[in-house]
Amino acid sequence: HTPVLLCDNVSAVMIAHNSVLHARTKHLELDIHFIREKVLVKALTIHHVPGMDQIADALTKPLPTARFLTLRDKLIVFSSKPP
Repeated sequence: HTPVLLCDNVSAVMIAHNSVLHARTKHLELDIHFIREKVLVKALTIHHVPGMDQIADALTKPLPTARFLTLRDKLIVFSSKPP
């Protein structure tokens, strides 16, 4: 089973799949080569996900309760309180 990296940045996904680096992306060279290598050997898959569906936001950003609960449910995380 290949891990999937969900990214809400279309440019980052395109750079990860494109073997040509441009002058504006030189600062990304080491990191992007690592990611690109993993993609090429099928050790990692990268998919674009819209910002509203970015599950990591539930763990990294203050969110309204409804939004947090929606993302939490996608993580398959449940309350530790007994029913």
